[in-house]
Amino acid sequence: MFNFNGPNVDAFTCNKQDNQQWTISTTDGTIRSKHNGQCLTQASELEVWAGDLNDGSVAVVLFNRGSTSAPITVNWSDIGFPPRDSATVRDLWARQLIGPFRSNYTSPNIEPHGVMMLKITLLQ
Repeated sequence: MFNFNGPNVDAFTCNKQDNQQWTISTTDGTIRSKHNGQCLTQASELEVWAGDLNDGSVAVVLFNRGSTSAPITVNWSDIGFPPRDSATVRDLWARQLIGPFRSNYTSPNIEPHGVMMLKITLLQ
């Protein structure tokens, strides 16, 4: 997990990957996929962003826009996985396997304006 003082990925770099493009809404300040407008929002200040990867996994970004630290949950059904299945969760910035989880993953507390980036892979 990092906040804006730590490692980050800028929109220009992200937009070059797999034709993914993101836009910032001037009306509500959210960042949405240019292709489908997708933003998976858990609560008004806790956001879950997801995008399919070529290997069948899903890249997930957990973003705390709030003013207090909080855990964020990503449900498998929200990212297109069967809700009762198990998947492995990897922290991409820490380069560590977090472990297998069933149905969902809840992060540790994410600091205000902090982000956690994951790779979630369905177990066969």
